[in-house]
Amino acid sequence: MVRGKKITKKRLKEPDEFITFTERAFIFIRQHIKKIGAAGVIVIIILLSFVFYQKWEKGKEEEADRAFNLAVGIYQEANSPNREGSPSDYKNALEKFDEVIRKFSRTSSGKLSLLYKGNICLRLNEFGEAEKSYSTFLEKGGKEKNYRLFALEGLGYAFEGKKDYEKALNAYKKIVEMGESFQLADAHLNIGRCYEKLGKNNEALESYKSFLKIAPKSQMTNAVLRKISILEK
Repeated sequence: MVRGKKITKKRLKEPDEFITFTERAFIFIRQHIKKIGAAGVIVIIILLSFVFYQKWEKGKEEEADRAFNLAVGIYQEANSPNREGSPSDYKNALEKFDEVIRKFSRTSSGKLSLLYKGNICLRLNEFGEAEKSYSTFLEKGGKEKNYRLFALEGLGYAFEGKKDYEKALNAYKKIVEMGESFQLADAHLNIGRCYEKLGKNNEALESYKSFLKIAPKSQMTNAVLRKISILEK
């Protein structure tokens, strides 16, 4: 039989650790009840503020989506394959996208509107405005690769429209650096065109050949082969 440990008088006089901790906790609470209450109120206020902010953000997103969808509808009607939209049709769509950008700049719809605005400005030959829209999107539009590819391509076209071929090259080269197969062939084609404009025929040749390696059966293949034939003479 295992004998229990003998409890000495000294041990009996020692305070129970749990009781001591509990008493100290109650004493602390009594002494700091006002501060604890105030802190609790602050925490509740912060939590409520967060909840209301989330609801407000959700409401803004929904309102932005409605305005964005309206603008997209007008743009698609102007850009319909069944009819050629007039400049006034595109300007009407542009006004709607500008409104979304102005009112809901922090929402996803507000950021996407920058892409649509850039596209419309390109169509209207407003290359400076197109450049601003694409640049702003690249700064604020997040890291979604496909959207960034569209923005970089549009930015390149805007610089070409301004005859700033060096900057256009930089935009197209960033598409190549991203290493995505999507739009890669077109990027090499655009790079070749810019090198041609700059009189750098050897670099243009290399770019056109890179295009053919990636897209040998493209609709542009014959045109690119003719360019290569001319540049190699």
